[in-house]
Amino acid sequence: MSKTRAQRIVQRTLVGGGLSLVLAGLLYTTSLPGGDRILLAATILLAFVGCYEAMRMGLFGSKASLPAMWVATLVGTGLWAVVWDPSSGWEAPAGTPSQIYWATLFASPLFAWVFYLLARLPHRPKEPIRRAPGSAVARFVALICITSALACMYPVRLFGGVEALIALIVLSKIGDIFGYYCGNMWGKTHPFPKLSPGKTTEGCLGSFVAGCVAGVLCQKYGLLPGGEAAWLPGYWAGGLAGATVNLASQAGDLFESSWKRQTSVKDSGTWFGPSGGMLDLVDSLLVSAPVAALTWPVLFQWVLVS
Repeated sequence: MSKTRAQRIVQRTLVGGGLSLVLAGLLYTTSLPGGDRILLAATILLAFVGCYEAMRMGLFGSKASLPAMWVATLVGTGLWAVVWDPSSGWEAPAGTPSQIYWATLFASPLFAWVFYLLARLPHRPKEPIRRAPGSAVARFVALICITSALACMYPVRLFGGVEALIALIVLSKIGDIFGYYCGNMWGKTHPFPKLSPGKTTEGCLGSFVAGCVAGVLCQKYGLLPGGEAAWLPGYWAGGLAGATVNLASQAGDLFESSWKRQTSVKDSGTWFGPSGGMLDLVDSLLVSAPVAALTWPVLFQWVLVS
């Protein structure tokens, strides 16, 4: 027997609450000594599960893609550890910290893509011919998002502290929460009927407003730098951070929806019941984490990269 809308909302709320407690525990561990390494390990684990789900969905056309995606994840994520972890023993070439930061940020997904192609080469003659859905560009974007995007939480934690990491996750997920409830209560129009039939205009607007307000509150209560540390006066930097992260989060949700439509699946997995799989859970971060890594050094003038 199918569940009513109210029952689905309650079930999803309970599952979301449980996942929030797990996330709180993870955030606590990142505040401990060596927390940045714990975070990197967590992002690798999440990406590994996401790669497995993408393979099960048939997003990349062949099971031989899975080990290649894992290689890409290790390379794309490991680059941050090699360059920025003092214990790696790697000496950076001549350049300012800012130059090294931007070089790492752009090299990480590029290295992931190159090593994905290299890791697939030995399997090409053996694997069955099976065409992957979508265009080559769409598959490239999907691969970069799944293997490299979550690693962008590392520089947020490294330069902005645990507070900035908390702000990123809050701003990424608060829009999901408000968008879901606003859409269920007031949603009438559907701006993306083919791509994401359940998404409503009212839900998108509610998500955006909540993201902007949350950004201001994150700056007001010290999760994001304020005063002279912010590029814009007052709480404008926090509001802009909330707005950009929210739009990026909604884009991530649409990207993941497009992958599911291409492969004709409802959810990426069944790990979390009504909340779906791992990709369903982290879809907003697949775009918002890179956007934060790109914009927050400017918005909040991080000392090590300015």
